[in-house]
Amino acid sequence: MGTFSIYNSMNIISSFPMSKVTSFKCGGLAKWFVCPDDLKDFESILKLHNGKKFYILGNGSNTLCPDDGYDGLVISTSNLKKIKKDGNIVVCECGVNLFALNDFLRENGLGGLEWSYGIPGTVGGATIMNSGAFEKDISEFVEKVEIFDDGKVIVLDKNEISFSYRKSSLKDFPIFRVWLKLFFSEKETIKELQDFYFEKRNSKQPLNYPSAGSIFKRGEDFFPAEIIDKLGLKGYKIGGAQISEKHSGFIINQGEATATDIMKLINLIEDTVFNKKNIKLEREIIIMK
Repeated sequence: MGTFSIYNSMNIISSFPMSKVTSFKCGGLAKWFVCPDDLKDFESILKLHNGKKFYILGNGSNTLCPDDGYDGLVISTSNLKKIKKDGNIVVCECGVNLFALNDFLRENGLGGLEWSYGIPGTVGGATIMNSGAFEKDISEFVEKVEIFDDGKVIVLDKNEISFSYRKSSLKDFPIFRVWLKLFFSEKETIKELQDFYFEKRNSKQPLNYPSAGSIFKRGEDFFPAEIIDKLGLKGYKIGGAQISEKHSGFIINQGEATATDIMKLINLIEDTVFNKKNIKLEREIIIMK
């Protein structure tokens, strides 16, 4: 890997291994990789690369990089993690991870997002894909979102954003900050709820293996994991990748999986479900390309 300067405050790294920054722990090299130190740097790099190929990476918990890599610039938001509050409104930079946000909310007696404790994502990514669990979605709490659009930073009110199940109208826009409206609660109550949801998640999901969470989105009248179970695919392996025996909606890396192994499993599931059930699954995971 090499580096070269881009402005005074940033370094871009060349040939960066995406296995280091994605939860699947596999994949090829990004041509270039950068971590802006603050939102000003983030804006600068976006303006410089306007019209060029780039990918914005949060926690890398919902991303798979192909083995032949990514021929563009990966912009990591890992340094953009400031949080502040004004009453029951919390303003988060896009790189704030949901564990850190939950810790902040608990310490400040703000409830509402306890269900998200244990989701390994960032506020920016969660807002773009309208992350949710246990019949809750983050869009219920979003008040405003600051985005980069057409070379400018603008703020959108909630009524200017379209949210639906695991989707939003923000998917093509880099997010800078998100305003969340919570409610006041007792710290002990918040802690109890966080622990409850974390244990519930831990009991059902294969958190001891690298994965990218649920591979497919829930349908209007079906759960992908249930269909995968009924088709006898639970535990099926290709190379080092396996459909989890604990939760069939997950594909896990047993240690030596390649991105190609994982993609073959994804394609196998999609083809089998379509051929046997005439259901076209929709991916929740993002494949870099």
